[in-house]
Amino acid sequence: MVVLNDEHYMAEGLARKCYYYPDNDNLCIKIGKPEVDESHLYKEINYYKKISKKDTSKFDYPFYSMYHGTIETNLGKGFVYDLVRDETTQKVSKTLLDYIRMKDCSYEDYILNTALNRLKGQMITHKVFASDFRPRNICCKILKDDSIELIIVDGIGHRDFFPLVDWFGYFARRKIERRFQIIHLNTIDEHREMIKQYDLKNG
Repeated sequence: MVVLNDEHYMAEGLARKCYYYPDNDNLCIKIGKPEVDESHLYKEINYYKKISKKDTSKFDYPFYSMYHGTIETNLGKGFVYDLVRDETTQKVSKTLLDYIRMKDCSYEDYILNTALNRLKGQMITHKVFASDFRPRNICCKILKDDSIELIIVDGIGHRDFFPLVDWFGYFARRKIERRFQIIHLNTIDEHREMIKQYDLKNG
């Protein structure tokens, strides 16, 4: 059993809390919140099992964090994933939302837009979807050459009853491009403007 305490706590979303994996800097453990139905958690796991058959050697780069199975912890069942770290500092990578909100971002928009378009292309080419696709669930991994790779770290999967998107490129492209449009993430500035309007509206 893996013992987790407050010093291992990283962050949390609507459904799970995330912890550092003790003694392994490259992994993290996600624990479902008590109020969240377990079936909700397994929707993502089942999707990971489906896409585990994909040939990752054909990817430009690993554009979503890999799932490594379940373990028992003192806080309940844990789901083990890759922990995304910057190659330059070995610190946990910031999210795309962090960079969008940053006042003095060290990366110009065109660099982030290039990385964003590359991520979209990978999702379309390899038919990988994210039902909760938004900047807070995407990490910006800084490489040794100071370039950026965007990696989806949460919300992988889709809820289509008839999964045509899994089989046909046309439907995959439409679904992914539609998702980018819905959350106003075709460009970094577009999403920044959406956040600005939201903040103004909600005080």
